[in-house]
Amino acid sequence: MISVGIDLAGKDKNPTGLCILTDKKSRAFTVFSDDEILKVVDDVKPDVVAIDAPLSFPKQGYYRDGDMALKGMGFNPLSPLFPGMKCLVERGMKLKDVLTGKGYRVIEVFPRATEAVLGLKEKKSHEYDALLCALTGKYYLQGRFESLGPEKIIIPKF
Repeated sequence: MISVGIDLAGKDKNPTGLCILTDKKSRAFTVFSDDEILKVVDDVKPDVVAIDAPLSFPKQGYYRDGDMALKGMGFNPLSPLFPGMKCLVERGMKLKDVLTGKGYRVIEVFPRATEAVLGLKEKKSHEYDALLCALTGKYYLQGRFESLGPEKIIIPKF
């Protein structure tokens, strides 16, 4: 089982955290461009790619149903329509399209929820968030997850 977690930055000039999680080890590092991300994914051929970014815009209103579900759980996701988020959503949607076009399973995740469910707490970094994404992917592959809203935001479940 291989899960790749991506803490995606809105622009490729900013650091994106990436984590490769297997049954035996994890490796987290920083990348920048979509080409770098795609090369890693193609090299490791994961069972799932878990991305920390909204992978859709709301069909109506300011928040998606999955965002509202997260809010109901006490989390504070930013709206995909928030001015600073639009480029992140567009980059995430493009990356998802490319990856699914290559046959990879891609899920949207929310690392703060993963952190809370698993009882973890570290200094936040792109690589740490990428690890949380990869862990969420692992729970997803094991069938131990909850799917929020029609957007299917995945969080771990015990």
